[in-house]
Amino acid sequence: MPSFLVFESESVRYAIPTESVDSIFWMPELSPIEAAPPWFIGLANWHGEVVHILDLSLRFKHSPRSYSTLTNIILVSAPQMRCGIVSDSVMGLVDVPLESIVKREMVMPSDFSTPYADLIEGEIKHEDQIVLLLNLQKLLTVQIGDDASTSHGESELPSTKFLAEHNEEIFRARMHQLAMPIIDQQEKDRDGFAIVAIGEIRYAIEIAYIAEFAHLKQCAPLPCCPPYILGVINLRGEILSVIDMTTLLNIQNIADKRDIVILQFESKRIALAVQRVEDFRYFDRHHISALQDVEDQHAQCKSLLKVDDGVAGILDIEAILLSSMLEIEERI
Repeated sequence: MPSFLVFESESVRYAIPTESVDSIFWMPELSPIEAAPPWFIGLANWHGEVVHILDLSLRFKHSPRSYSTLTNIILVSAPQMRCGIVSDSVMGLVDVPLESIVKREMVMPSDFSTPYADLIEGEIKHEDQIVLLLNLQKLLTVQIGDDASTSHGESELPSTKFLAEHNEEIFRARMHQLAMPIIDQQEKDRDGFAIVAIGEIRYAIEIAYIAEFAHLKQCAPLPCCPPYILGVINLRGEILSVIDMTTLLNIQNIADKRDIVILQFESKRIALAVQRVEDFRYFDRHHISALQDVEDQHAQCKSLLKVDDGVAGILDIEAILLSSMLEIEERI
């Protein structure tokens, strides 16, 4: 049964064959690129290899947009080149029966043609949605004249200067991390952490407990819940409770909770609402230290992580997920 990686770009879902995917990493600071079509937004140093970064929205002539710290790059390989594709959200791997894959020529008239028709190989019927199957070979083939689109100003687009939200330091740190030799990230004395902001205080979450990241959109409140249960969300058909970490950590409540971290331990699976996910990177274990004085802001932490010029409390995810505090009782 064929396997595909499904991801989202500007609310459109795309699929690429799993065997073509080499890696997925966070958007770093990119180096400018000249004499290339406008949909190539810059260059990345992927562990010593120069990789072009392509934005599908620009390839399909959408307007330029901003990138956030949650933007992913999917590194793919085709016969002609290796390239990074911008992704707003990675949905995961899916196995698709052959009968659910519809080739483009089976659903489109033979005389139908657009400048981008050959970039889509077909459609995949997955659950109740239609996912567009990208033709990587066509997508990564640059024809002479492909960059001739000055009537809409695309050729004058800056490379990554339209990275938004004033997170230049985060993108620059990722650039340096991505350029390191791969062996450095595989050493046994390094651990991966997501750095999140909760009430403007930094916390760290171990990679072993993280299932995925997402934006907090519609959260339905629930009756008979303690104040630290924000409500529930529907994540692709799965109903998940959302924890308000500002309340759980006794931090002044911040209304702007825009991101969620989906956590999983054993059979427990839940979403943590945070202000923002700042970064994901690997740290040497000597950056981890024991808690000395347990302040209110570190009440749910098990240790400290040295991050740049400060520290982040490492959340005790097992204690949070297994706590009886998360059990909802009707008499509350």
